[in-house]
Amino acid sequence: MTESSAPAPSNGQRRLLTLLFVDLSGSTAMAEWMEAEHYSAMLGSLRELYERIVPHHGGQIARIQGDGMLAVFGHPEVREDDGRRATEAALELHAAVRGIQPPGPRPADFKGLTLHSGIHAGIVLVNDGDQMRGRFELLGNAPNIAARLSEAARADEIIASEESLGLQSQFFETGPRFSLQLRGRATPLAAYRVFGRAPVGRRFEASMRRGLAPFVGRESEQVMLEAALARTLTGQTLWVGLRAGAGVGKTRLTEEFLRHAEDQADRPCRIHRGYCESYLSAEPLQPFLQMLRAMDGMADPPFELTAAQQSTPAGRADALLALLLALALRTPQLVFIDDLQWADDASLSLLHRLRAASAREGLPLLLLTASRPQPAAVLPSEHDDGAEIIELPPLTEDESARAVQQLAPQVDPFIAAEVLRHAGGNPLFIEELCHAAADAGEHLVEGQSSSAWLAALVESRVGRLPAEQARLVRLAAVIGNVIPVWLLEALSGCGEQHPAVRALAAQDFIFPDQRPGHLRFKHGITRDVVYEATGLHERQALHRRISIELAARGGADGQGQLHEQLAYHAAAANDWPAAGLHAEAAGDQALAASALDRAKKQFRAALAALEFLPDEAGRRRRWIAVAQRLGMACVFDASQDDLRVLKHAATLAQAEGEPGLIARTEYWLAYVGYALGETRDSLRHARAAVETAQACGDHALLAQLPGTVGQLQAAAANYAEALPMLDLAIARQRARASKSAVNRIGLSFSLCCRAYVLGDQGRFDHAHEVFAEALEPFNGSGHAVEASMQGWRAAVFLWQGRWAEARAAAAVAHRVGAQVRSMFTCAMGQAAGAYGAWMQTHDPGALQLILDATAWLAPRGGGLYNSFNHGWLADILSTQGHVTAARHHIALALRRGRQHDWIGGAMAYRAAARLATGTGDVPLARRYLALARGAGEQRNSDHEAAVTALLEAELKLDGSWTDALDFARAEFTRMGMTGFLERAQAL
Repeated sequence: MTESSAPAPSNGQRRLLTLLFVDLSGSTAMAEWMEAEHYSAMLGSLRELYERIVPHHGGQIARIQGDGMLAVFGHPEVREDDGRRATEAALELHAAVRGIQPPGPRPADFKGLTLHSGIHAGIVLVNDGDQMRGRFELLGNAPNIAARLSEAARADEIIASEESLGLQSQFFETGPRFSLQLRGRATPLAAYRVFGRAPVGRRFEASMRRGLAPFVGRESEQVMLEAALARTLTGQTLWVGLRAGAGVGKTRLTEEFLRHAEDQADRPCRIHRGYCESYLSAEPLQPFLQMLRAMDGMADPPFELTAAQQSTPAGRADALLALLLALALRTPQLVFIDDLQWADDASLSLLHRLRAASAREGLPLLLLTASRPQPAAVLPSEHDDGAEIIELPPLTEDESARAVQQLAPQVDPFIAAEVLRHAGGNPLFIEELCHAAADAGEHLVEGQSSSAWLAALVESRVGRLPAEQARLVRLAAVIGNVIPVWLLEALSGCGEQHPAVRALAAQDFIFPDQRPGHLRFKHGITRDVVYEATGLHERQALHRRISIELAARGGADGQGQLHEQLAYHAAAANDWPAAGLHAEAAGDQALAASALDRAKKQFRAALAALEFLPDEAGRRRRWIAVAQRLGMACVFDASQDDLRVLKHAATLAQAEGEPGLIARTEYWLAYVGYALGETRDSLRHARAAVETAQACGDHALLAQLPGTVGQLQAAAANYAEALPMLDLAIARQRARASKSAVNRIGLSFSLCCRAYVLGDQGRFDHAHEVFAEALEPFNGSGHAVEASMQGWRAAVFLWQGRWAEARAAAAVAHRVGAQVRSMFTCAMGQAAGAYGAWMQTHDPGALQLILDATAWLAPRGGGLYNSFNHGWLADILSTQGHVTAARHHIALALRRGRQHDWIGGAMAYRAAARLATGTGDVPLARRYLALARGAGEQRNSDHEAAVTALLEAELKLDGSWTDALDFARAEFTRMGMTGFLERAQAL
């Protein structure tokens, strides 16, 4: 065991730590051939290395056991480069151990001593240790993962998890990123093998190695910097300081500016670069010495530092000052120093002396520095005192959106919105969250949206706050991302104008929200990190206090609108009965407001809370009831997860044995399966619902089922069966439409399905009349059903060749779908609008928009009429001659037929015929045209028959193409298919 002189933590501290676990390779075998005294001496040498090297890199030894060691980085203070420090320590330890010669005789095949190490970071509960447990007792999963990584490492190998290093991995030479399945961990862990140090000194160089994110915005700041350079070239001395928090983009802006300045041949200006750092390699006068070393290649240096000048810091400073002034006498000079907040006193003194001396002599010198603001109570911002400060703000919402689009072009708009909310305009956060979103797939998980290395950056900022401000920011994090001022004041006694609150706003932690009386975190990621680092007992106590205050406020105001907040805080305080009740109420409120994503979230929270209640019949029945309301919330935006919940509800209902419950769970399985495009399975559930409802006499459900069955039959293209069921449903729903909003929605949706079927049959005039009736109660309302109906209407306009009207309807579907967070209608609206743009103007961006929309739906398991997307893609790609990609989407469109989704089938076959003609395979092209005709006839679709005839005429496979053209023209005229008629006339 070992002791450390560092202060021991108080029991139960929750800390973000980076952990280094090292072990001696092959130690068991060595113990067999080494004498015990020799083995003991070797262990003593190992321990001496551990105790010397780990503290040198800012770590502490938690325990030494045998030849292994566990070290922690981030105690007592989290540093943003703890992952880098741990890796540097591991590399030095490995090199030092290789140099140890164990005493005594050694076998002939002995190749020397080596370590194998693992590095991981995460939240750890730190308790005082003892002789048995080591200096600290570390509780949590992170130490176990570090040990597992060490186990996985081979001899002389270091494995570091990606989340412990992140961008800092670029400071090292590593192997490719790989996934490791560790014992005791459910999901694979991304990691790197670390081989050595990379020739990288600055964080900007590390970013360049990984690949720079897109540079967006900063136009006004670039203009100010250009103006400062122009003034310098006229003979002035200027000092311009860029100031902003970590990750906001100071260095990137300056590098873009310096690159542009270097490219201006008509404006001669010599540029010098230097940077400061807080790490071990920092030295007095570091940025200026870096500049001096870069001058080694100068053909005609003014002079060189003598040995006497180099022997003392003061002598070096005097000589560097003289050198830079001499250079400025020859030509204008631009001196850039990055990360000035870490500058040593000698560098700061030289900077001020340089500015004063240059100004006195009237020399053309631009001093450009970049620094972070420091909490005034901790370190006054005197490092750039006297500079003309440019405060660099976060990116605007538009600029942030452009960055997200360039970093993650296919991410769906809802995930993009989450990235923007969490990042708060910080370019570094945007970049990392885009990477996290790409890895997460469907969504960002609140509270887990950042890697450990990025969390360390946030925690290191919090750790430098004065005690009162740190207490306030942790309290605010428990309240939530948005903080009602009255609640903060009730809990802390600090209102919006309190000095501590205003100081947090000045430092970009929390700031006034758009809504009066509210504050919010500048970066959602900051809130998540601070919350996770707050101790469990402290959090739960605060959640209970917040629940009491919210309940009292709700009762006093009589609003009853606090259920969502109460549900969250009750669950966090483990008050599951209250959490379930409030989540149900919040879900009902959100559903009534057509806020589908919030409704789904709250109903899922209610189901989770119910899992903690005693397993009894009442709880199971309540679980089923909540699951059915979840079904109502997800019909416009279903996912496979939603379907799994309803399948579990059906299992519970079967166990209860009550026919009414069984019938309704089967109904919702049918409806959600329909929304996912699983028509075949949904028809089976619908039939089961009808049979059970008839058996138990559930007349209310029987009244709803004709509409559902009609919609399913329409989706399966069984129009002969669909229309009578839809007509029956419409007749019943008309009679009840005035009684409730639900009935009005049901009537409109049934009318919409009927209009869609009429359109597919080529009865377009009748279809548009029915669409008008369906939309009348909801047109312009922003309701989810409006988005769905406009999407269907867009499809019918596309069939008719009315491209502009199709694009307008699709735009409404996309916009309203985004507002109510219905991914299906949002994505289908974008895809339909893009296809309309392709058909109208051959818009070159249409293909990518449809590909994006299709990718958005993929994690949710697709959706209703998914063959549309693949048919549209096949049509565009085959027209453009992209054979392989077109064949891929043809296959996907036809595969949808397994779920009776044939809506894109004829389009896919036509694309295949076009491809076959391109290869000269006329018989195959004729076969595909026949299949396209068959796919249209299966739906009794006159418009499909006419478009297939038009393609037959365009391909001119034989002399009968003119007959096909005449047929197509006549049908287009009869059905008012204007866009297709223009194409036929041009042919």
